[in-house]
Amino acid sequence: MTRRFAERDFSGGISVTIGQTLRARQAMALGLTRDTVLPMLLAGLALLVMSWVVTRSALRPLEAMSEDLAARDPYDLTPVPTEGLPRELTVMLEAMNRFMGRLDRQMEGMRHLISDAAHQLRTPVAAIRVQAEAMQDQPDDALRDRALARLLTRTRSLGSLLDQLLSRALVSHRSESAPRAPLDLREVALEVVERGDHELLAPDAELRLEIGEEAVMVRADAFSVGEAAKNLLVNALKHGTPPIAIGAERRGTEAALWVTDAGPGPAPEIAARLGQRFERSAASREDSAGLGLAIVASVAAAFGGRVALEYPEGGFRIALLLPAAPQEDAPE
Repeated sequence: MTRRFAERDFSGGISVTIGQTLRARQAMALGLTRDTVLPMLLAGLALLVMSWVVTRSALRPLEAMSEDLAARDPYDLTPVPTEGLPRELTVMLEAMNRFMGRLDRQMEGMRHLISDAAHQLRTPVAAIRVQAEAMQDQPDDALRDRALARLLTRTRSLGSLLDQLLSRALVSHRSESAPRAPLDLREVALEVVERGDHELLAPDAELRLEIGEEAVMVRADAFSVGEAAKNLLVNALKHGTPPIAIGAERRGTEAALWVTDAGPGPAPEIAARLGQRFERSAASREDSAGLGLAIVASVAAAFGGRVALEYPEGGFRIALLLPAAPQEDAPE
């Protein structure tokens, strides 16, 4: 049926279909389906192509990174470059670089331990063997006793060296793996004094404990800080002048664990090198391995601190300075 239609935007005849054959109806439905499905298929193919292109573009940096890692030396743990990469990949690579950094520090510690042991143990072991053989063939009792005394000195020196090598290895390992926990440096100083090792090293040396009423809190590993404190005290007992004092105090944003003796201390040019491995002053005895302050420096670096060499009036002081923790961390 056709009707005339007049409106502001349209005027003309309108045909209204009241009835149609089944064939015409099927043809109309087929046309509608074709007009709908064909654009959807074309759009789907276009989306597939775009997805493939985007995926290939996104995965290309991963392929380059895989090739770079496969071509690396097994001991090459340098960070993977992250410039120009998508943010999602940058986050993953930064986490991997942090892990590789920790692994590199662990491997560096192992390499130092192996090289230090090979370098430092060869000479005392050879000397012990030579002195033992000489003592075995020595008919004079007085000369044999002197050789035995030298042999005993050598074995003590070797024991001290082994103890410091193992202590440095443990400190290096725990600085990466041990969790940081609230620690009162006063307790560390008190424990070192109560342990009584100073009575064996220097029975006649006067040792004082100087701590206050206020907690000196840090967040660190108790074992590592305890080893640092022990080495600070041993260093003062071996090379310093009594009386010796150990204490802890808070200095603004830093917490200090220090050891003071009445001696003049090393010269500034020598003191600048004392934190290095196997670095000793000219006055060091034979049983000094030169690792004590290196252990202290390792602990300071591991927990974001530093080692300070100070020259107060009438003495010399070595302080381990760590970032101070809030007083709320102090145990009640």
